[in-house]
Amino acid sequence: MTSSFHEISHVFATIWRLRPHLRGGRYLIAAVMLTSILAALLEGVGVSLLVPLLSLLLGGEGAVPMRPIRWLKEAVPGHDSAFYVLAFAVLVFVAVLLKNVTWYASQVLATVLRRRISTNLRNALFERLHNADLHLFEQSPAGEISNVFFTETHRTFALVDYLLLFVQRASMGLFYLGMLFFISWPLTLITLGLAALIGGVVGFMYRRLSRSGEEITQLNQQLSSCVLQSFAGIRVVRTTHAQAHEIGNFARLNDAQARAEESASRTGFLLVPITETIAVAGAMVIVGCAYYFFVRPGAMLSSYLLGFGFILLRTLPLLNQLYGLQGHLIFLARGVSEVLKWLGAPVHPNQPFGSETFGGLKEGIRFEHVSFTYPSGRTGLDDVSFTIPAGGTVAVVGSSGSGKSTVANLLLRFRQPGGGRVLVDGGDYWRFTAASWHRAVAVVEQEAFLFHDTMANNIAYGYPEATEEAIRRAVKEAHLEDLVNTLPAGLNTPVGERGTMLSGGQRQRLAIARALVRNPQILILDEATAALDTVSERHVQVALEQAVHGRTVLVIAHRLSTIRNASHIVVLDNGKIVEQGTWEELSARNGAFAKLLHLNATPGVAGAA
Repeated sequence: MTSSFHEISHVFATIWRLRPHLRGGRYLIAAVMLTSILAALLEGVGVSLLVPLLSLLLGGEGAVPMRPIRWLKEAVPGHDSAFYVLAFAVLVFVAVLLKNVTWYASQVLATVLRRRISTNLRNALFERLHNADLHLFEQSPAGEISNVFFTETHRTFALVDYLLLFVQRASMGLFYLGMLFFISWPLTLITLGLAALIGGVVGFMYRRLSRSGEEITQLNQQLSSCVLQSFAGIRVVRTTHAQAHEIGNFARLNDAQARAEESASRTGFLLVPITETIAVAGAMVIVGCAYYFFVRPGAMLSSYLLGFGFILLRTLPLLNQLYGLQGHLIFLARGVSEVLKWLGAPVHPNQPFGSETFGGLKEGIRFEHVSFTYPSGRTGLDDVSFTIPAGGTVAVVGSSGSGKSTVANLLLRFRQPGGGRVLVDGGDYWRFTAASWHRAVAVVEQEAFLFHDTMANNIAYGYPEATEEAIRRAVKEAHLEDLVNTLPAGLNTPVGERGTMLSGGQRQRLAIARALVRNPQILILDEATAALDTVSERHVQVALEQAVHGRTVLVIAHRLSTIRNASHIVVLDNGKIVEQGTWEELSARNGAFAKLLHLNATPGVAGAA
């Protein structure tokens, strides 16, 4: 019994932790709880009033009538038994009527509550994830995120439903228990002993259900991840002829998940027959003992035993329901814990963005002794210092893993320096608002991500004030006009999932147009041509040469031919600056940059740089 109380207390505590994320649903929960409890109590009153009614009908009130009958006769004296039978019948009807009215109100409120919790919880989860640190997405499988959105939130909604039903049934059970005490406290103590016996028998099943809930959560995550990765990499799957492997892997996980749910269902189904069998056997023992030890010796009227047995038969199935509901609550609580874990994800940034509006770069950007370490412990940057003058172009080069992209992420404020500062016109760049900074800073990455939308909407994404004229100007600057003119729907042509309707070079030029449409002052080119073939690179490079004109540019370079016109070059190795200077200075030193030049110029090993 103690274990059961501990488990149900844990469920309530878990739900309680959701309060900050319900946004207005808390008062609705209170209203649903109140009407549910009131409906339960009115049902209990209606059932309890049937006992004196049956006693009157059977003529069993005797010389010492039941207390409700005596109270009614004292309140309205001087009437025959027919009047009191009618009075109790009316009271039963009124109690049932009021119970159904409050039950209907509770169901309507519960429907509103489910909708409110559903929207608010998913909104809160979506908002939290969009403000979370990037390493959360880098370390977590995509299937885990989709699982928490669709599977675990659904389990959370189901838990709220079961919890409301549990509270209603528990309220009714407490009322019936009070009535049993009212009729005979010795028999009620025996009944409580029976309840404790049932609790002990099914206690171990709860632990199995809790473990099953955890196992199913893990399998759901693996199954979601398997589906997402398999179709996201469908080209790799087919080119490597790995369809059989993917199908077999999915079938294995799908079967394991189905078996886990089947096992949990079998355990849950056992609760009802076991507890019902024990409850009915116990009830018969209680009634038999009551008759033998109380009614036959004259210590209790038969009408009292009738009333006790009637309420007991209503109480025991209720007790059975409560044990079944408790099993569901424990099983579903694992889903709430998973939702709460993601709702508690660390928010980026640790320090708040400033309130100053970025009004334009006047002097330049300075990385001053900047260091950064990833959550995994890998060093991204180690005491890095260099300057990007306003209107200048600075290139950062180095081998894979040297820290080039970390520089871009810090400038975009996707990351926070672990040491040192990034200064803009002499002041910390964190002082600017997020909106004004990202309005002025644009990036073109190695792999352009396009949404399953039209070309125009992809170009204007995140910049709703973009006019049609601005979009067409960006298209022209990105050298996309020829492509747009060949499409039947022009800029209204869908690009497909992740831009699959376009070639790699076309996707990159569309990403350039998206960067240019907002006319940014600072442009970051993060290996923008590294994934392209020579012909595509040439088209993109022409677009980039026009894009950098008149802007402050940071180029993260893989192919060194793309940075020939950079005014300053920074060479990184394992997060440290090993060289910096102009192209001519660095190529003449025969150092790290000269080695990178050699690797780029050597056929077959250019990718090593």
